[in-house]
Amino acid sequence: MAPTRPRPQVAAPQGLKKVHRKPRTQREPSDSWELLDRHELDANADDDVEGVGQSMRIRNSADVDEAMNPLREMADRIGKEVETFAVTLDTYLFSRKDRESSIFGPAHDVVVAFKAIAEEKVHEIKRGHEQEVRAQLKKEWSEQAPVPAASLALAPFTSTGLGSLTTRQAEQVKQLRQWQQEADIWELFRILLELHPSEAKARAARAGHNEKRLKDMGPPHRYASESDLWERFIIENDLARERYMIKTWLEQTADHQISDVQGIVEELEAKAGRGKGLWSSGWMHTREKIKGEKRLRMWPSAEDSPQPQIRRSDNTELLITTLDPDAPARQSRTLEKPDAYFERAIWVACWEMLRRGSSLEDISAWCEERREGWRALIMGAGLDDAKSAPSNVLWRRMCLLASRSGTVTDHEAAVLGQIGGNVKAMERVAYSLDDHLYAHYSAALTQQFDQYLLATNPAKARHSTSRRNLLEDFAFDPEHAQRAINDLITRLRKNASTSSESAQPMKIIQSFLLENEVARLIHTVGAAIAETAALQGPEDMIYLRDREASNGGTPRGEAEVALNPQTLRIVAHMAIVHRFSSPNTLHGDELLEDENVLVAYIQALRQARKWSLIPNYAAKLQRQRYILVMGRVLQDVRDAGERTEILELLEANQMDIVSILQEQLAWHLDMAFPSQYAEKPLTILEPAPPEKAIYPGYRINEKFLPTGAVEGDDAVIRALEWFLLLKGGWEVTFKALAIALRKCLVTGRLACAVRIVNAFPYDKVSQDKAQQTMGAKINPMDWPATLPQDDLSDDDLRISLMRRQSRTFHELSQLVSIIQSFHPYRREEAKYADGEKRPATVPRPLKDAKDVISANMEPLLHGILQHPVDDVEAQDLAYIRLAYVPEVVITYVVVLYAAGRTITRDALLDSMELSGVIANSEPADVASGEPGNGLAEVFVQAGRMRELVEFFAKTAKSMLVLKAEGKPWRPKKGTVGKDLGMWEIGGGGEEL
Repeated sequence: MAPTRPRPQVAAPQGLKKVHRKPRTQREPSDSWELLDRHELDANADDDVEGVGQSMRIRNSADVDEAMNPLREMADRIGKEVETFAVTLDTYLFSRKDRESSIFGPAHDVVVAFKAIAEEKVHEIKRGHEQEVRAQLKKEWSEQAPVPAASLALAPFTSTGLGSLTTRQAEQVKQLRQWQQEADIWELFRILLELHPSEAKARAARAGHNEKRLKDMGPPHRYASESDLWERFIIENDLARERYMIKTWLEQTADHQISDVQGIVEELEAKAGRGKGLWSSGWMHTREKIKGEKRLRMWPSAEDSPQPQIRRSDNTELLITTLDPDAPARQSRTLEKPDAYFERAIWVACWEMLRRGSSLEDISAWCEERREGWRALIMGAGLDDAKSAPSNVLWRRMCLLASRSGTVTDHEAAVLGQIGGNVKAMERVAYSLDDHLYAHYSAALTQQFDQYLLATNPAKARHSTSRRNLLEDFAFDPEHAQRAINDLITRLRKNASTSSESAQPMKIIQSFLLENEVARLIHTVGAAIAETAALQGPEDMIYLRDREASNGGTPRGEAEVALNPQTLRIVAHMAIVHRFSSPNTLHGDELLEDENVLVAYIQALRQARKWSLIPNYAAKLQRQRYILVMGRVLQDVRDAGERTEILELLEANQMDIVSILQEQLAWHLDMAFPSQYAEKPLTILEPAPPEKAIYPGYRINEKFLPTGAVEGDDAVIRALEWFLLLKGGWEVTFKALAIALRKCLVTGRLACAVRIVNAFPYDKVSQDKAQQTMGAKINPMDWPATLPQDDLSDDDLRISLMRRQSRTFHELSQLVSIIQSFHPYRREEAKYADGEKRPATVPRPLKDAKDVISANMEPLLHGILQHPVDDVEAQDLAYIRLAYVPEVVITYVVVLYAAGRTITRDALLDSMELSGVIANSEPADVASGEPGNGLAEVFVQAGRMRELVEFFAKTAKSMLVLKAEGKPWRPKKGTVGKDLGMWEIGGGGEEL
């Protein structure tokens, strides 16, 4: 057995992209909703992440829905400790100033701090539930340990006291064990960082430290104790040091995660039914049996043969005739049943102490207290000095041979095998995954030490050269040794007794760490996350997945790590530390797939509404990835203060805020609106009843403007609100508003268009943004469209640019305002015209509603939507003009017709003047800036000129009818020389 050393105690330091999207259908005539051009995005990115978003393979599986439920419930389970981990990570890694110094120290320190957080959580829970935890651990040990009760009347779990746990107690016990497991996982990760530093500077520092220690020890000599040789062995040999540290770690985890020795002893006493008397009398029943037989007959000496035939009290098996410790093995006889239980129980206790790393001195003392000094001699035989190191190889060889004999019980063989390095003997009492691993590491280390002695100090091992023929086939070079561990872990995953435990999330992480595959752990979990998400169905995926789903559409086992909030957090932080401390050798899809782990953790924080923690983690992603991820996260943040805080954090992390906001809006537009243009997005008029003479055959449909919110509208509004929080951002804000409004109009989502115009009035937005940009509240559209070119100031040039950048949104807003104004007019008109009894005078609200329409029409009649900023916008504006302007103008003609019959006949003259405006219209010359409304061209292209002329003809006819009726009419100001008579044909006022 390897000498026992004090366990190292590490104190916590002071202080504490290929990316899936929802597949987009092809747009006609163009893909006009890319706020952030993907080609531009790729061009600005690193070369090793080209092709982001190029492909996606998604499979549907109803089976995976249930598997994803824990992730959806993560908000209730993630806990407040995530904030502590985030602060710790920021303290040691995110906010480091000395970037040029060693990276090993901060990486090591942050892992130690993580372990301290978990241990503090353990102590917090344990303070109120220590008894319940001990009872639960004793119960579990009792159920799996192969030590039957001495009496059949005793139940498998015989401990008295607490009884069954309440639901709350059981949950607390579960949490405590999970936190203890996490603390152990962080310790194992720390060990790996220490054993395998990636930084050359750290490796050199460790080599120098070891050289100094060896120098201080002095050169080895033939009289050196095995304890000293052991210490030198651990320092000199990297593989031995790794095996020793992991073996020690496995001993510590057993002490944490399995019932302690005291609890096991209590359980053995309970099973024996004799309480503490189990340990006080040795083989009492067998001794009394032998004494009774000696009183009845002549008794031969121990060397005589044959020996008396004494039977056990409960069966016909032969009983031993001497009380020597080796009598059962030497005579091939048995003990009385209570004594046989005692013999087995004491070896169980000895093994469990060895399994937990107790020193041979402590185990020997325990045996001495129970009057079993000979057992103390076996385990502590020939102690070299106070350091409790075995004195020679010969003793280990004897223990190895004894453990292989068929005359010892399983636990006795395990104890002897642990001393002698017999892995098979220890495996006979291995009931858990860690037990098997411990058997391997312990035996390999012991045998490696014996090989070291044979090679470096033959005098110590000259009498045990034949031991080499007894050794197991353990590798003594790092590469083959690691391969052996990997093979063992693979076998344990398939073994019926350990496969279920191997599938537990914590054990999955542990297995990858023991395989020294931190990078593969991150990559495999990342692949499992993407695979599981893709199996959910054709939704937006922000996870990379570069392979088909495995296992016939079932998520791989590593997905359990991501579906458990605690293990997901562990792997996410391991990924950050690993990337921080190791050279980044991943490129393209591999790197993006690894980032799935961090993305999944960000999603968990998102569900837990931990908004302020997300930017720091997102900043560790590549530019394309964090743009897409943060674009999803921002949609859930509603509070104005939280929004401001997130923007400040994004800025502090030097992230591309504009691209994030643009991506968010593009995503919501894609999800909320169809991709193609609506065939007929606007229909305002409906046939009027023939008896209603005030209409020219048509009137405004009271329901033409939908008022109910459609799914996705709210999300678009929230996405646009973020742009108002930008400091400055004139161009990007109005570009975003214009794109959103264009999208609404070309797809016929008028309700959302109205909401945008009302929520973001141009006058207010422009003044607020101008204040941020220029320090003064101005409306660029109030300035002349063209400024004299002589002596232009910088402000003039800037305002002219701001005017061009915001003009599209301004004019689209004007179009929507026109359409919106028809609705209140029709409502007031219906009250007046459709009532059973028409009022004697026209109501003021109806007159006001008509005046609003006329005022809103002025910009359209002068020409709008003829100044696109690019080809994509030009196509959209051309479509909007064709789809909306003719309908709006014809509706206005209908309004003027009805107003001329109800409000004032001047409206009919306005209609006739409108015909002249359209007849004489010319398109605007964008290049020269010459004005023009282009109305005639629009009607011709839309094929609605004949329809317009017919409405004008009806207006003219109405004018002549009113003239013939001889009703008095006073022309309005500005119409001198014009009256209804000018439209008469012939002298008699004959109607058309």
